Amino acid sequence: MYYDEEQYRQMSQESPSSSLIKDILGSIKGEATGVDFYGRLAEAAPTPQMREDILRIQHDEHDHFLMYSRLYTQLTGTKPVFQITPVQFQSFRQGLQIAYRDELEDYEKYRNFYLMTHDQTLRDIFFRAFSDEIKHAVRIGFMETSLR
Repeated sequence: MYYDEEQYRQMSQESPSSSLIKDILGSIKGEATGVDFYGRLAEAAPTPQMREDILRIQHDEHDHFLMYSRLYTQLTGTKPVFQITPVQFQSFRQGLQIAYRDELEDYEKYRNFYLMTHDQTLRDIFFRAFSDEIKHAVRIGFMETSLR
């Protein structure tokens, strides 16, 4: 969609939509769930290298959690309130399969958020997140393939 300069100036001065706030809160919950999940998945890793790779992903998820939490607080003036539901898995391989699907879904979600906003601060946050999510999916896919 094309906006002229005046329309863009008006949009960027408007308060954030309740839909955006809801999406950001959902992202906070998802990233917090990911931090928990990857911590447990790292403990199940069969090799030190795989454990290290999972912990790198967990670190990125924690960074995303902090970015979204700060953004939520800036936009609403309140701290986010949420509760996670731990992701269950029976084996490291099953955990990787769950993680792979989740990373691809998050990549698409954050990419779409990025494409739907013109606010440069939001675009930077969403760009960082969707770039990391696809990197995670590649790393997880490699680990899953190497277990075969």
